[in-house]
Amino acid sequence: MKKYRVFSLANEIGISTTELIKYLKELGIEVKGNLSTIDEENANIVKDLVLKDKESRTKREKEVKGNIKIVEICKHLNISFKFLIPYILKWGLVRENINEEIPFPVAARICNSFKKPITDILPPLPKNYKTRPPIVTVMGHIDHGKTTLLDSIRKTNIALREKGGITQKIGASEIEFEGKKIIFIDTPGHEAFTEMRIRGSFVTDIVILVVAADEGAKEQTIEALNHAKAANVPIIVAVNKIDKEGADPDKVRQQMANYNLLPEEWGGETIFVNTSAKTGIGINELLENIILISEIEELSKSDEKRPGGTVIEAKLDPRVGPTANLILQAGELKCGDWIMVGETYGKVRMLTTANQKQVKEVEATAPVEIIGLKDTPLPGEILIGYKSEGQIKEKIEKLEMAKKEKKQEKPISLDDLFEKLEEEKKLNLVLKTDTYGSLEAIKSVINSLDTGDIKIEFVHTGVGSINESDILLATASNAIILGFNTKENPMVKKIPERSRVKVFLFDLIYELQEWVVRFVKGMVKPEFVENTIGRAEVKQVFDIGGLGLVAGSIVREGKIVRDANAKVFRGSKLIGEGKVSSLKRFKDDVKEVLEGYECGIRVEGVKEINEGDIIEVYELKEKGS
Repeated sequence: MKKYRVFSLANEIGISTTELIKYLKELGIEVKGNLSTIDEENANIVKDLVLKDKESRTKREKEVKGNIKIVEICKHLNISFKFLIPYILKWGLVRENINEEIPFPVAARICNSFKKPITDILPPLPKNYKTRPPIVTVMGHIDHGKTTLLDSIRKTNIALREKGGITQKIGASEIEFEGKKIIFIDTPGHEAFTEMRIRGSFVTDIVILVVAADEGAKEQTIEALNHAKAANVPIIVAVNKIDKEGADPDKVRQQMANYNLLPEEWGGETIFVNTSAKTGIGINELLENIILISEIEELSKSDEKRPGGTVIEAKLDPRVGPTANLILQAGELKCGDWIMVGETYGKVRMLTTANQKQVKEVEATAPVEIIGLKDTPLPGEILIGYKSEGQIKEKIEKLEMAKKEKKQEKPISLDDLFEKLEEEKKLNLVLKTDTYGSLEAIKSVINSLDTGDIKIEFVHTGVGSINESDILLATASNAIILGFNTKENPMVKKIPERSRVKVFLFDLIYELQEWVVRFVKGMVKPEFVENTIGRAEVKQVFDIGGLGLVAGSIVREGKIVRDANAKVFRGSKLIGEGKVSSLKRFKDDVKEVLEGYECGIRVEGVKEINEGDIIEVYELKEKGS
């Protein structure tokens, strides 16, 4: 008997898959999702039912057409406008103002991707929306064959190879398979993928997670998986190296099922494809499934002409100046157009396509390299086209004002975190421990806690020190990090995102357990710790009338800062403490003095100070910051 995929039957009938699943449930037919199958008999029953309901359906569709203000979508999804912009851009729309509108059918699909439907009916897209190619990112463990897989995929692109080959120069490859284009982004790792998301980018439509059949899932595999899940995009698992000795594709499927990626052939929703990047086994099947998912996701773009896109890579070329490699997602980009990318801008002087061909204009959706910007932008920043340089300068002035206001903002506090927790009713956690035994024990303890209506979700768990990847994922997911018998990698403190993430370390499970319960109940109060800024050695003491004791000193470590807290030590004994009320370099008052330089320091409230004493300057920081 003939079998129908849910999504293909929905297309045939002319309704959304969401609504078809509702019809099936009314008939007592349980399906898991778009990729599930039903037999011909049940398909015919559904067809008859839908036809009978056609008239009322048409009436309801009319009610959900038209436009909706972006501010209403932000309220419905409880997200900021900045976070929503990339989702809108994926539909070929450029919007800058929260009070602007987008078509209701597009808004409905965006809300569905967040699993927060705005309507029980998914109306058809407007007629000016055309199918666009999917944008795919390949991720996985470093030795599992990501690069080889991409090379094998590029070799299938005979038509473009005959024209001179595919270049990786612009950070993306464009291939053609069975008459349909697919764009692959060449990223060096999942950290880069998430760094782009932190900057507001959301260019990827599908993630291919590569897992070697002979080794199975590694820690980096799971990190990549969690980064992909946080991005809320469909995942295809490519079980690679199936021709190697010891390959066990079923073991990989079982491992991934443990991380909620249940294979389609086991009744789940995740597509698994057995591949060999070296011999080409499974490559065509992989590409077929990319096209299949892009059809299910209804990847489309508006025919609006204003250009918009996302930077993939950028550099300063000594010959031609700043270059930006990007995916143009909206409109048309022409030589001579005024554009703004992040905080820089310029007039497009040169456009180069994926096959290294210079053109006068390019249409979305396509990878392209542009030359003409005044400065080098950052990966993940968004390009927007403007009518004139004057418009851009007005925009830059507003950005500068916003930056000044942002500098006055306070760092995130526990009160801020709890306020967000009450608002969203969800606590996102990144958990790192010393051993896998500890990891499973703590996950079990946390999952068993009574946290009322607050849902606890692990966006990533792992063993080892807290690293840059953990910080980036926590930043992108609004998560806090809990560490058990572990510490932060020294490099973590050097990345800018560290200041936006709270990290809490524990060495007793019951203390971690109590902390989580108290936190979700709003009972955790900020604890402050002393963070040493610098130390200075007293070389000579001056008693200045009307001012008091001034210590002529040399900064031995860090820096001395005026108005900071200070302690004076003689050996290990604390002599006195107060604030640095005066700081001088020669006769000049200064705000700070760096290591290796001499200065005069007065610590208010300290009545005794001798040569050889150590002045230690510190700040109070909220624990976890």
